[in-house]
Amino acid sequence: MRIKRVLALLTLVFFLGSAVCYTPVRAKEEPSPATLGQSAEMSYKNREAAREYAVTLARDGEYRPALAILENLAADREAEEDIVSDYAVVAAWAGEYTKAIQLYEERIKTFPAMPDYVRINVAQAYFKTGRFNDAWQLYHQSAMSGNKKARLWEAESLVHMERFDEAERIYSTLLEEQPDNLAAYSGKANILLARGDADGAAKLIETAVAFVDGQSDPALKASLLALRGGMAAQFIRHDAYRQAIVLLRPAIRDKSATVQMQCDYVLALFLYGDYQTAVKAGEQLWPNYREIPAYGRRALADSYLRLNLPKQAISIYCSILEQGESLPSDRHSLAYSYMLTGSKEKQAMALYQELINMAAEQAMSITGDADSFFTMGRYEAGKKLYQAIIHAYPDCAAFRQQFAAILYRQGLIREAYGQYLSLAALPGTQPAANSGIVNTAVLGGDYYSARLAAAGLDKYSANPIAAQALRTFEGRWQGSLAVNATGSSDYKGNKDHGIQLTGEQRVTDRVDILAGIGSTWISDGQGETVLRTNSVGGRYTDMKHMVQLWLDQGRSHGRMDGYRLTTSRYFGEQSRVDFNISRTPVMDAEALPGHMMTTEYQLAYNRQIGRKDNLSVMMATANYPDSNRRRDINLDWDHVMVDTGAKQLSWFGYADRTGFKKQMIDGLEPVYESPRCREAYGLGLRQRWNFTKHYWETSFEIGVGRDQPEPMDTSSSLRAEYGYHISRNQALAVSVDYGLRTGYSTGTGGKPQFSDRQYNVSYQLSW
Repeated sequence: MRIKRVLALLTLVFFLGSAVCYTPVRAKEEPSPATLGQSAEMSYKNREAAREYAVTLARDGEYRPALAILENLAADREAEEDIVSDYAVVAAWAGEYTKAIQLYEERIKTFPAMPDYVRINVAQAYFKTGRFNDAWQLYHQSAMSGNKKARLWEAESLVHMERFDEAERIYSTLLEEQPDNLAAYSGKANILLARGDADGAAKLIETAVAFVDGQSDPALKASLLALRGGMAAQFIRHDAYRQAIVLLRPAIRDKSATVQMQCDYVLALFLYGDYQTAVKAGEQLWPNYREIPAYGRRALADSYLRLNLPKQAISIYCSILEQGESLPSDRHSLAYSYMLTGSKEKQAMALYQELINMAAEQAMSITGDADSFFTMGRYEAGKKLYQAIIHAYPDCAAFRQQFAAILYRQGLIREAYGQYLSLAALPGTQPAANSGIVNTAVLGGDYYSARLAAAGLDKYSANPIAAQALRTFEGRWQGSLAVNATGSSDYKGNKDHGIQLTGEQRVTDRVDILAGIGSTWISDGQGETVLRTNSVGGRYTDMKHMVQLWLDQGRSHGRMDGYRLTTSRYFGEQSRVDFNISRTPVMDAEALPGHMMTTEYQLAYNRQIGRKDNLSVMMATANYPDSNRRRDINLDWDHVMVDTGAKQLSWFGYADRTGFKKQMIDGLEPVYESPRCREAYGLGLRQRWNFTKHYWETSFEIGVGRDQPEPMDTSSSLRAEYGYHISRNQALAVSVDYGLRTGYSTGTGGKPQFSDRQYNVSYQLSW
């Protein structure tokens, strides 16, 4: 080819050079008829050489100079037909489809005859520009003139025109004539795909593979491999991922698959949801994935991400970004991976902030990430993303509404309430904003805020959202009555049994009145005492605070008056600080007859860490009338391991230390137990089964504890609870607890023996 090109160039230079030499000589002379004839013949030869040279360039892929020569030659409207035809063909080769079509429609169409190769290339130009009907007409003409290859292209044009029946007839005819025509199989399979019959298409390709597979012809093998790759890509485009996987798997196994086929295989596995196999295939196929096309690496990284392996995904996403082949989605996925690790939130938020600032549409896609973090129990991560989005687009109500909704669905009602309040300040947000305020405020017990919001919903009563919120407000709880019976005994001989009746009634939108009556029987093996209590109180509730006060009148060998003040401050839904002050009787069989009371101060912090963890820390101090003092510190941790709604499995741990300042007072032991340090540490498992109207809950706990200076004993306990929802406003619960312990502290050895037992029965009626 290079020799032909050089010869053509030399010929062109020779003839053009001759023309240049002769022109000045004859420029001022009157040419004779013989000279004119000779010049015309020489001009024709020069143009023909130029045409051949241009075609030679085009065949070597140098389209720009070829097109420049042909454009110059075809500028004359009287140019030879072969020059114009070759110009159109080379334009089609070069991808200048519009130019090829223009030459055909303006000039070639008028020629008395058109070579078939010109017709085919112009048809291709029509096809590439989406003018399938024009392409089909030209392909059809070629097919009718005997060009068998044109029949395939004719059928393909018909497929794009959705004239499937005609195309299918052509493919069927071709397969009858040429049973090994893989292109016909492919075309017919594409028709089945277009009709939504992916399984039928797969079976047809299996037929083609079975017909050709095993043959030794290298060209046929190459065609079969191309068929696998091309049809697999079509299957993926039509969401037929399983069929694509099956088609590509043999080539993957025998290592004949091209890199593109490998990428398609991993992509199909990812889209099919088989992330484990996608990762396994990617690791085996690509020890060095940096040379792999970006879309294949992206599918591998996405698979790692779905398997919750963000560290592996991060390195791949970074390689895509470093090589400049990235899409906005790659930065998005990298940010998500960083956030998912839990240790790279700073890098994650920097990337997220860039994406958020691009456009509101990009920010909207990031809300999906935030929602997924909420679903995972990563509440703080979800909040950070929504807060960044709202900060960037403070006037976009959709973002704030979506944030409020996900908070509400996750049970973070106080934070959802705050977002709905902010939403209500934006225009065009009703009735969604006030409906959200009503729903959250009712759950939070703040009926005053709920009433204010409900008043603004009257004009939207026909709206389903508003109607539901109004029903919630009308159905708010106003009061309850509870009966509780308890009993316990321990290895020291202490026993107590009690029954209590308490009631509450809402009197204003934020205030409840409380009342209670109860009796407790206490014995220590030497005597029994009864404490009878009458109590009244009140409670104030809003979305951030709760204050509750009980005034108690106790009677046991005389009157003992006390109080219990509890205050709670909510910091969102996940954090709460409690402060309690109480003056209560010392619950001991020997202390009660002496009217001994204790004044206790307690500070507690409760923290919900995501959806799975709850932490509680409590510190307390109590003063006794005999100048003794008690100090307590307690730590509790609950972690949910499995929560399917119907079943929940969790573990819990605790650490308690209680110390008394004095063990002897005026040379005598106090009538109540006052060890220097009472400590207990334990771990346990809890499982709960939820049903439509009832539930079962069991827990097993093992721990160690002692009253210093006694030796440490090991204890274990088993607890079972059953609850039954009698109706919407009635519930019954029964629980029993039985414990064992070693006897080192009592000198009875390490054999497990009775430790304690408890029972509880409660009934509640609400209205």
